[in-house]
Amino acid sequence: MVRYEQDTAAAAAVFGDYGHTEFNYNDTKGWQLSFERIVRIKIFKKDGYRWADFSIPLYQSNSGKEKLSGLKAVTYNLENGKIVETKMKSEATFEERSSENTILIKFTLPNVKEGSVVEVKYSVISDFVYNFQDWEFQSLIPVKWSEYRATFPEFFNYEKYMQGYVGLSVNESKPVDQKFSIAYTSQVPKEGGGVERGVYTLESKSTVNRWVAENVPAFKEEPYLTNYRDYISKINFELAYIKYPSKPIETYMGTWTDLNQSLLESDFLGRAVRGSGFLKNTADQLIAGLATPQEKISAIYNYVKSNVAWDGRYRKYLDDNFKKPLDEKKGSSAEINLLLVSLLQKADLVSNPVLISTRDNGFVRENMAISSQFNYVICQVMVDGKNILLDATNRLLPINILPEVCLNGRGYIISKETPGWISLSASKSKTYASAEVTLNSEGQLKGKISISKDGYFGFKMRNEYLKNGEEEYVKGFTNSMSWQVDKSEFENVKNLSEPAKERYEFTHLDNFGNASVLYINPILHLRLTENPFKLEERVYPVDFGSALDQTFVCKLTIPENYQAEELPVSKIFALPDNAGKYVYNVQVIGNVITVTSMLSINRSLFAQDDYPNLREFYNMVVAKQAEQIILKKKN
Repeated sequence: MVRYEQDTAAAAAVFGDYGHTEFNYNDTKGWQLSFERIVRIKIFKKDGYRWADFSIPLYQSNSGKEKLSGLKAVTYNLENGKIVETKMKSEATFEERSSENTILIKFTLPNVKEGSVVEVKYSVISDFVYNFQDWEFQSLIPVKWSEYRATFPEFFNYEKYMQGYVGLSVNESKPVDQKFSIAYTSQVPKEGGGVERGVYTLESKSTVNRWVAENVPAFKEEPYLTNYRDYISKINFELAYIKYPSKPIETYMGTWTDLNQSLLESDFLGRAVRGSGFLKNTADQLIAGLATPQEKISAIYNYVKSNVAWDGRYRKYLDDNFKKPLDEKKGSSAEINLLLVSLLQKADLVSNPVLISTRDNGFVRENMAISSQFNYVICQVMVDGKNILLDATNRLLPINILPEVCLNGRGYIISKETPGWISLSASKSKTYASAEVTLNSEGQLKGKISISKDGYFGFKMRNEYLKNGEEEYVKGFTNSMSWQVDKSEFENVKNLSEPAKERYEFTHLDNFGNASVLYINPILHLRLTENPFKLEERVYPVDFGSALDQTFVCKLTIPENYQAEELPVSKIFALPDNAGKYVYNVQVIGNVITVTSMLSINRSLFAQDDYPNLREFYNMVVAKQAEQIILKKKN
């Protein structure tokens, strides 16, 4: 086969993905989950080589860790009419820590070519019955057949929920009788005491489930999507409770109140924040002489941000205590933001940790009170009855802006007095640019442009400028434009409390000479050349992260020997419910043509039903910004 007929553009396709989870009882470990998987993928194009890269996640908690066994990875190639196998060597695997509780076993299959079939088979033994293996039926490439089977003893009760928009061709369950041999030891109440050892049989009315999806289309990623795994077709499991015969229920999925209380008493969250008495002196020194809560918050925030650099780890709990990150001048997101909470509390401000799930970690299901949904923690502080959310991990963000990765629905406040949900929103990000451009009598465009950026636009500018240096930043700025920068200036690159500003003097590289007719697009900056929303239909939301404003004003002065033959027409169009608006305005005074382009997106999140209007709105913006001014030489 040289292509996948249902999707001829596919670089690879999954032809079979089979998984099975069942329970076993180990005399030493107790109940265990046994998961087996075998997957076969056909590679059609060089772009599909990445599907020969695999990551197997293994859960760990404290000293316990899931165990990988029976790993076999083989590449099959057809050479001179014969199938040739190339087996991966065991030493080709390596470990990588992905999160607080996840280790990835990573490897790449050998001898992969266009036309190869790769096959991977493995088993995972888990002591963590609450970490039942989920299953994804859909992928970023098409899937011919995906099947998952799971057997549940009657003692283990899991919430099962489907997500995504692909229907199952098989969704069945049937009862089955199971027997488990359970070893026991007990003290014998007899003369001289002693220990009795034996084995008894535990019978279970179990359930065997089978789920199958066939001919599943590839999930098409589009812009402004949080995490595609939130939307692919998938079945998820969460352990609700365990009920053994003649024993009380062991609850695993409690209430948010229960979770809040347990985290308040955790040595790696609540107790650590309330304790750490050595931080009291630091807090007192930082706020000495400061009168207002805002001044105190700013002083403590700047201290944490300046003294502990983020090491790139996403964490929601402390590894140990606050002394290590302060001594080493670096720490995880939890060490930084819980330190911030602790210092604010010791300055007698009302502050609490807020558990969140980052955008790349997926959304939180608020009907399920389980901490494993979260992977990050930020800080909440209350001033004059208003909540302020803080994160001190990024040194280029001002105090009132969370990292974009944190803008994902709602977070949960861990607090004795005011636990509950809080929106992870952001104020509008804005860019304002104005240009004064002159077309001289020789047909040369020269001008200057001033740009002001705040919010996330300002952050991205600062990050790129400081990372690459001024020279590379200017090159990157002009790459998409036909400009030669003659002079550049920058302001407030390190002053985060003010908008970042950049100014350029430039010469347009295209010299129009003495042409009788000139075509000039006045949108020299902030122009959309294509619609980011390409799918005709979209079954998942559009998430911009934050609302935005982008304004560009161009004043074009034309020489006396030219006149405007045709001008774009002023136009205003808007989305329903004031969700977005675009204004294009043209004004002529003498030989000066002023064009104003203003794009406003007033909501950060658009539901699936809003997509057709949003897509058409952007089509109209792209079309309008493509219009040109036509100048004609006077006779």
